[in-house]
Amino acid sequence: MSQQFKYFQLHPLLAETTHLILNYDQGILSLVVGEEILEQQLLSPSEMYVIDALLKNYPEYCPYEAVLAAMTGKSIDACREKVLWGLEEGTVDVVMRPVRNLLGRCRLKLRPFGIEIKSLVHMGYLLVPLKRKSGARVNFSTLERVEKK
Repeated sequence: MSQQFKYFQLHPLLAETTHLILNYDQGILSLVVGEEILEQQLLSPSEMYVIDALLKNYPEYCPYEAVLAAMTGKSIDACREKVLWGLEEGTVDVVMRPVRNLLGRCRLKLRPFGIEIKSLVHMGYLLVPLKRKSGARVNFSTLERVEKK
């Protein structure tokens, strides 16, 4: 039996009173503060599986093989083999190109939540706070801009 909603508290990425809810049936990611929905994004199935893998791994990085497995539906072991082969042959960029293309769309979907996906060369991907052009971050718990110190 599958779980329709998955809750993620991503402290310190998000404030303690803020959490994300991923609706698997509808493919909707929601940012909730208290009982109020502040942001929602509709995700494709591929985006949903990859974002879910990134959220599950937070605060640690999500290894290449975990993101590739989430995107393809193949086992972690099979994807690890493919990634290791790519690293050994110098073709990891070719192996990971479909993931990078998908992550480009995922980045656009996560930005309204104040979240960025950072690439870790030859390792994986990490969720980090989105830095605004002014150097400020949005604090969703108080709905105000907080200047970077």
